[in-house]
Amino acid sequence: MRGAGLLLIVVSVAVLAAGCSSRKTAANPLAPSVYLDHALGLMRANAVYTPAIGWRAVTDEAHKMAAAAKTPADTYGAIIYALGQLEQAGDVHTGFMNSFTAKLQAQGGAAIGGATPSPPPTVSLVKRKLGFIALPGIGSAYRSPNARRYASSALSSIASLQAGDHPCGWIVDLRQNTGGDDYPMLLSVGPILGDGRLIGFTGKKGFSDWTSYRNHTLSEDGITERAPVKVANVTPAPDVAVLIGPMTASAGEVVTVAFRGREDTRSFGGATAGATTAPQTYRLADGAELHFAVVWYVDSHGNVYKHPIKPDVTVPQALGDNAVVLAAEKWLLSTVACSQHH
Repeated sequence: MRGAGLLLIVVSVAVLAAGCSSRKTAANPLAPSVYLDHALGLMRANAVYTPAIGWRAVTDEAHKMAAAAKTPADTYGAIIYALGQLEQAGDVHTGFMNSFTAKLQAQGGAAIGGATPSPPPTVSLVKRKLGFIALPGIGSAYRSPNARRYASSALSSIASLQAGDHPCGWIVDLRQNTGGDDYPMLLSVGPILGDGRLIGFTGKKGFSDWTSYRNHTLSEDGITERAPVKVANVTPAPDVAVLIGPMTASAGEVVTVAFRGREDTRSFGGATAGATTAPQTYRLADGAELHFAVVWYVDSHGNVYKHPIKPDVTVPQALGDNAVVLAAEKWLLSTVACSQHH
């Protein structure tokens, strides 16, 4: 299970509807009623959100909408209606792609947003002793050239700052991080986070897996991704101030949760967007695709996040963006490591 990244896992569901395998003659997965039931069944079995009106009412209404359907495409409106009910319940990761569009995208061979350039993280020294990294969202898949450049830029800058100034503490700014692919982001701050479990995922079927960082490498459910630039972990492990706010969403919240489980860390600002879920994509029998949230985020202490993440220290927005930075700097400069830093 990839986290909240844009490189969504695609599960092929061009299979028989549940229960059909026991029949002598298998049901046709392209028959409209079978096709629609399968799509609805996937949502009901896996979505972490439940429609306010209940699944029975959603199913009844969807079948009414598709009563005259003669092809799978004729049921698309009913499927989109059901996804809309999940969205109304709070799922910000719902989506549907018809078979024609899905085929074109597959032929293009590019992950969603793979060609979209993203600004790299910016790293600087503030107060002559604090490291500061602003981590923006990135709309590129984690193995794309743009994602590699994103992480390379951050890691090279962290290494340079460590070698020249050795900051006594770090500020990680996620206030403008609206999401994207979590792997480039986590790799970019890996030396600051340190080794260990970063974030887990849990859904209707229980706990899924952990994303961990060790030896410049992220690992999750058999997937490993090495950092494009090898940078040693910051030692000794620094105090870290994490800046968050209402624009911190999805993969930005993955990074937030990863730091929630870390010692010597405090968060400042306002509550995040609350998009603390990861989606999964399912391919239907005709090639159409639907996706929706299937897991919640879990920090390394086992806390599950189903709502906006509140900061440890709330800084009213009315005070301005700089007030959040000042509050973080004040705390870091009061720590033992910074009071002894020269």
